[in-house]
Amino acid sequence: MNILAHMQVKGRIAYCLLSLERKFGASKDGHINIILSRQDLASYAGTTYETLFRTLNELIEEKIISVDSKRISIINENQLMDLTKESERQKPL
Repeated sequence: MNILAHMQVKGRIAYCLLSLERKFGASKDGHINIILSRQDLASYAGTTYETLFRTLNELIEEKIISVDSKRISIINENQLMDLTKESERQKPL
């Protein structure tokens, strides 16, 4: 959690998605093996529903993830990992 506290929102959401995929795995069709509401995911990432919704839409537009109802697939894991690293580098001193 200490890592998340210093990250920007997009990095926190990316980190949480990667974490969920590592913990629960992915189904045959590539979806993370856990179904969470947007509100639950926002709470897990430590952000608001509105910010999560906006950020997920950005990630979808950038073709980093795809979303089908409450099921999320990671399309480009490397870009998600880059977002977590970028966010860490930009933390305030």
